[in-house]
Amino acid sequence: MTGAVLVTGAAGGLGYAIAKRLVRDGHSVVIGDIDVEKANESAAEIGVPALRLDISDEESVVKVVGRVACSHGLSGVVNNAGVHKNLSVVGTSSVDWDRIHSVNARGTFLMCREAARHMLKGDGGSIVNIITRVQFGNPFSAAYMSSKSAVHSLTQCLAVEVAKAGIRVNGVGPGHVGPGTGMVRNFEAKAESLGLEWNEFETMVHRSIPLGRWCRPSDVAGAVSFLMSENAEFMTGEFIYVTGGFQAYCEAPEISLLENPYD
Repeated sequence: MTGAVLVTGAAGGLGYAIAKRLVRDGHSVVIGDIDVEKANESAAEIGVPALRLDISDEESVVKVVGRVACSHGLSGVVNNAGVHKNLSVVGTSSVDWDRIHSVNARGTFLMCREAARHMLKGDGGSIVNIITRVQFGNPFSAAYMSSKSAVHSLTQCLAVEVAKAGIRVNGVGPGHVGPGTGMVRNFEAKAESLGLEWNEFETMVHRSIPLGRWCRPSDVAGAVSFLMSENAEFMTGEFIYVTGGFQAYCEAPEISLLENPYD
């Protein structure tokens, strides 16, 4: 299968690690990110092109996916771009809810749709959606978790629809990717919401992970590269969780920390 793999949200952090690993493993890669200046810098470091991409904007998605398909051929897409905001359910505004779903759920849908439309005209392809571990109670993350649950179902449905065209659609669920990435800010906010000092929170996290450490971007990148490879040719509609064995948090917040606007 020839063509490029488009990695979204790859100007830094997890997306950049994925792009770097795919290049190392022999793939042609294109970086897509809303921060085009940072994307260009990161792309130059690994010798790949970068394009400005806002996955919440349908016109941007149609244009960029089409450009990659026409210029390079589209062999794969990694839907990594996403947003998170640390909010309790009672403290979540409809604006925050809609923004998170607009990027994580709707944006990933748009990317999957456009990728599939082009891949259906070719010789197949591979789509990998970055989700999270779902189906457990994650405090202060209802909007985020529900948006990723939508992507979980999207992945399974699309996988069945396009299977006969040789297009595989799978998901990777990272665990606690924190220190050393931009995502650590989300965990710092969660610690504060739970009323914990950072050292207390980090200890709690490590205790909840059987392998006893934070998830590294390279851990996730390895799983994505596997799904993009011929070694995963009989996998579609499936998920790899890279969590170190994490199942759920063991800490519930105090009611006073929920930021109920009616208090």
